[in-house]
Amino acid sequence: MAVRNLSEPAEEQEPSAAAPVWLLTGNRPGEVSQQRALADAIGVPFQEIQVATLAAAGGRARFDDSALHPPWPRLAISFGKTLPMALALRKLSKGVTRIVQLGRPRGVHRNEIDLIVPMPQDVMRDAPNVHRIRMPFNGVRRHARTDEVERRLLAAGFARPYSTLIIGGRTRQHAFAEHEITELADRIGERVRERGGSLLVSTSPRTSTETIASFRQRLRVPALIYEFVPDDRDNPLGAYMQLADELVVTGDSASMIAECWRSGRPLLVAPMRTSFRYRLVRRMRSLVPWLVERGQVPASVDIERWILQLERQGDVGVLGRSEPRRAYDAQRDDDLQRTAQRIRCLL
Repeated sequence: MAVRNLSEPAEEQEPSAAAPVWLLTGNRPGEVSQQRALADAIGVPFQEIQVATLAAAGGRARFDDSALHPPWPRLAISFGKTLPMALALRKLSKGVTRIVQLGRPRGVHRNEIDLIVPMPQDVMRDAPNVHRIRMPFNGVRRHARTDEVERRLLAAGFARPYSTLIIGGRTRQHAFAEHEITELADRIGERVRERGGSLLVSTSPRTSTETIASFRQRLRVPALIYEFVPDDRDNPLGAYMQLADELVVTGDSASMIAECWRSGRPLLVAPMRTSFRYRLVRRMRSLVPWLVERGQVPASVDIERWILQLERQGDVGVLGRSEPRRAYDAQRDDDLQRTAQRIRCLL
């Protein structure tokens, strides 16, 4: 539910203009979509304010606190690196505003946050203010002209069944080495040949030109590859997901895995190897859990462990190793509502 834009001067606002919930966002679509989904589920008026500009992977955030002025909200929802702005807001409001942090907190003792909702891949110890979820909150992507996309595919000779592959890119944990990309092309190519169908490929903002080039050069099956373009209204990813007879996603993005899972299509994950350096960092952090709780050392990320858990449960298969055994069931997908109920208790 929308309210007056809080970037307007404070003296021009009526007290009633304050939304009880503010979303303090960055510019990563996957994170922002989760904040919006959670706010919708809470069911009270909210205001979205972009307070940070983040690099696609890693790097420092650039903050903007110009819209943080009264009337103050009762609660702020931050995600990842936007937490410093939530802490600044609480200080400005003299403690009026409570904080819900999605993702692992950095630079602050966890007891300083009212509620922490770590992502499933975040390595954090249990605590009274830590609320666990099984899947990120990303919803299913749609495309308004899916029928038109399908007609073009059939006219171009792309036969069913369609395997849709979504390729991510380099992160602090995953290097996306060339041998991994060629291996991915070999495995997905073999699968498409066995099924007698076609491959639909979509890349992401983190997919490098080198990754795309290596994948193209190695692939030996009929494929239509979309290379990501910022703000492209004709981005066909939603259509590719809706048309898919099965989905395959690289294992570098928990948000993308969740979105694919909620599509209801059979889902396979192509795991990407964690770099030796990050495995070492993760091991060192595990030896000092008290420093992680104090915010002096960032919590680790272990997406491979989470993917393995999903595979054991049968929710996903692993490309070249296993098949998904359990269909998506909306009744089991209760993370969003459970979290919203927990937050309502803070309002």
